[in-house]
Amino acid sequence: MVTANQLRQLAQFLPALESAAFKAGEMRGGEKKESGVFTLPYADYSDAANALVQHANDNGWILRNFNWSEWAQTQEARDLFNNAEALALATPDQLAQLLTLFIRQDRFAEGTLLDAFNSGLILRIVQRAAALSA
Repeated sequence: MVTANQLRQLAQFLPALESAAFKAGEMRGGEKKESGVFTLPYADYSDAANALVQHANDNGWILRNFNWSEWAQTQEARDLFNNAEALALATPDQLAQLLTLFIRQDRFAEGTLLDAFNSGLILRIVQRAAALSA
């Protein structure tokens, strides 16, 4: 269960994410080296993006014993990440489920989290945390 304190702490990332200078990172790699070997593409996250992920890991936002891959297939999950209006009404626990999904999935599908940042999903999650903590 997400606490009011967790919401306030996550909301502290809002100014950085809303800054015009914010950049989550970029995909790197995927090039062919002189030896003929290709490097695997990988997401190179900015310090601000890494700080948010570290905060989520250290402060209870990443849910244990939660089947995020199964939940990602539900209508609830699809509504939350495809509909800004649904996300604007998300509960604190749904925010934790989304953060868990994106951060965990990124370990298996490099760039998932970067896409969530770039699409504005992470920003909307933090905005919702700020609204709930007000």
